[in-house]
Amino acid sequence: MASINYPYPDPKNDVERAANRQAADDYQRQEEEAATLLDLAEGLPPLTPELLLEQVRLDLATAGLHVAPPQPLTDEDQGGVVVYINDDAQVVVDWLPNARLDRAALDMVEADRTDHEAVVRYETARAAMHTALGTILTGFRYATRPQFGFGHIIEQPSSTGPDRQERPRA
Repeated sequence: MASINYPYPDPKNDVERAANRQAADDYQRQEEEAATLLDLAEGLPPLTPELLLEQVRLDLATAGLHVAPPQPLTDEDQGGVVVYINDDAQVVVDWLPNARLDRAALDMVEADRTDHEAVVRYETARAAMHTALGTILTGFRYATRPQFGFGHIIEQPSSTGPDRQERPRA
């Protein structure tokens, strides 16, 4: 449990003591409201993959990222953040370089020229964006696990997340 940040750690008069009492009352009210919301959430079913997909897309857009439509993933003009539901009904977040860089890197790999500038740029962009997306998703309190290669699989949220302790039942 977090501690209260009193406006006056060492009150010197009645006004400062009253401000501290108000801060304690506000803190207690917020704790009670949070407990009530957690109790209400416990009875809810898990999010459907479609709802989780939309929530993740909205959160990434809120972070300032352009999120491409989920289909088709191979469109010639596509590149950037993609969020989709895989064959196992899991929400996946990934980064796709623009088709020009993708084609150039693939051509060089097929020609066994993996040290070519296009391949280096492709791998650098994918690795950097994989790290950035992981940081953003973690900051938005999503539990993720890596997908084979690049990308992040979003775990279903639970009523007891990393910052929520399991509370004993009365």
